[in-house]
Amino acid sequence: TGLFLNAISGISASMASTATIICLCRFSAGLGIGAVLASLITLASELSPSAHRGWYITIIAGFWTIGSVFIAVLAYVLFGRNDYSWRIFVLIAASPTLVGGVLVWAIVPESPRYLALHGRYDEATIVANDIGRSMGYRGMNALTVEEIRDHYGHYNTAESWINSGHTTTQSSSDKRAMRKIGDLYRKELVWTVTIPLQIVWFSMSFGSGLCTWITKLFEEIGLTNIYLQSLYFAMANIPGNLSACFLVDTVGRKALLFGSMTSAALSLGLAAHGASEPETRQLQVILSACAFHSFLVMGWCALSVMTSELFPTSIRGTGMGVCAGVGRVAGILVQYVNGAFIDRPLVLLLTAASCMMAGAFAPIAMKMPDMTDKHLSEIPGKAIGEGDGQATHKIV
Repeated sequence: TGLFLNAISGISASMASTATIICLCRFSAGLGIGAVLASLITLASELSPSAHRGWYITIIAGFWTIGSVFIAVLAYVLFGRNDYSWRIFVLIAASPTLVGGVLVWAIVPESPRYLALHGRYDEATIVANDIGRSMGYRGMNALTVEEIRDHYGHYNTAESWINSGHTTTQSSSDKRAMRKIGDLYRKELVWTVTIPLQIVWFSMSFGSGLCTWITKLFEEIGLTNIYLQSLYFAMANIPGNLSACFLVDTVGRKALLFGSMTSAALSLGLAAHGASEPETRQLQVILSACAFHSFLVMGWCALSVMTSELFPTSIRGTGMGVCAGVGRVAGILVQYVNGAFIDRPLVLLLTAASCMMAGAFAPIAMKMPDMTDKHLSEIPGKAIGEGDGQATHKIV
């Protein structure tokens, strides 16, 4: 739904006749992105085996990199080398989202964990076994409906965790949603998971706000052909994403997050140093900005994996949505900050660097757990990373 809403909004924006209509289209596109952010990584984490979960999630997150490079190339071709209408740019930019929506609807299965937690044991069994066969499993011990029911049946008796699947009123649905948000702030999660994750999401989103202003920043320091420089900046995502793929399951999520965020902050410091010289060191600024973008995407990969793993299945989507919402708030605030400091590149870069550095230490200071090669939890209250029985081991 989120992908289709985003695609329809983008296509509509390309045909808009007034600025007001464009704003409305962008608002609805943002709603679609919010739905995608809350569900995409959640679904990926629940469909991936524990030993390689970081790899698979990072691969999926890598398509953000492909998208950003695609947009940079598109802008360079349409505007840097030619003089096409912005309407063509917006229309083409919306097309991949539409294709993605069709592919997800036609191919991607529902999470077997979600199905089992909602009492849909037959469907959960079919999906889990299909995933196993697609991964090359040819053994005789296929997952059975009885195993799923035995393991998940007692969860379904707890109304506070699960929607039984029966018709409910809007009021009860709202109460259930609010209860799930409240579960994020239970004592076993609030200080070691929810709050540190929200701090990191805020700081990462604040630092990422620099990407929106990168062309304007390049103009301020006197660079020419800013669309080409922006293409270099976007392509710096590629080594960052590849590095995250190979490191996330080896060095661990927490170490990768800390290293990437501190390195991104230091890269911004180098860019600020180049921008502070009487004669701006343009090459230093460009290279530092590219290094920042590479480390930034490494941090986002690690954060996506950590967020999807640390919240239990019953509130995983809610947790992803709330954290993404905190990131959106930071994204709004940083536009005002960057707008105020854009004519002072040194201050702008140091502000972003300070925020990134502060966020890097939050998981360490608040003792956030690392879920590398551990099984996902199902409901709040179970120890994070604690095994959930034979049926769950087969699912994950």
